[in-house]
Amino acid sequence: MHYSSVKNHLKPYAILARRKTTINHAFAAAIAPSDEYSAATVRETIATLGQDPENLRCAYCDEPAQTWDHVFATVKNSNFSGHGHRLGNLLPCCKQCNSSKGNKDWRVFLVQLGAPEKLERTRRIESYLSKYSGIDSLPNDSLEYRKFIKIKSDVLQLLAEADQLAKIIRENKKLPVITPKDPL
Repeated sequence: MHYSSVKNHLKPYAILARRKTTINHAFAAAIAPSDEYSAATVRETIATLGQDPENLRCAYCDEPAQTWDHVFATVKNSNFSGHGHRLGNLLPCCKQCNSSKGNKDWRVFLVQLGAPEKLERTRRIESYLSKYSGIDSLPNDSLEYRKFIKIKSDVLQLLAEADQLAKIIRENKKLPVITPKDPL
């Protein structure tokens, strides 16, 4: 680590800037449809990937899987994308690939990764997705949906107001600064 990395910590924290993505994801995840767990169904879907359900490997790089990747992001343009927590939208993944892929298209990610057996991996993932994935539409004109989105907007507005108040508090309250020559 380089000494200058402390620079990121020596500035005011902005709640909205740091948590807007988290809030958008939380609201999208709350309404995203999900599949019920069935061991038989999960084993069947994993077989489509040509994997051993007892020893899952990353669908992208073949390292041991540690997590599940949402192939298609649950959030698009700050709202639910239509892709939920369904088997057809989840692939076994290592943490490195999950983090590196982010919201990239999985095919683009495979190319960037230079994945071994890229053509075979592409074929398996495409087969898996064609069999199990789909888009879920929500009744976004319903009263409940509009109220839900209003609440999300209110939460984001409250975070912005909190940031404004925090700035005023920081500027009005002069805290003593301890320097090396000050006695403790």
